[in-house]
Amino acid sequence: MRDIPMLLHTKAKWKINQMNPKQKRNMKQQLIDLYGSHCWWCCQNLPQKNLTFDHLLPKSRGGSNFFENLRLSCFPCNNSRGNSLYPPGSKKLNCF
Repeated sequence: MRDIPMLLHTKAKWKINQMNPKQKRNMKQQLIDLYGSHCWWCCQNLPQKNLTFDHLLPKSRGGSNFFENLRLSCFPCNNSRGNSLYPPGSKKLNCF
């Protein structure tokens, strides 16, 4: 069983854009330790420097910088997803 990163045990809200480079690397490493070094959406294995922070619930839709809301993704997936609640490339089904 993997050790769960310490950030999971805290409810500290991290402001990613206010972190210094070392703090960002540490945060990325903790996400890699938990989920692996691949894009959350397309599963492409990537080095740490090519992974971007992605918010499961986008900040523009009320998401937070809490560790539990963060995943790592490649830039194309993160960029194409934008502020959607759905995975990149998928379309919302209109059931009404």
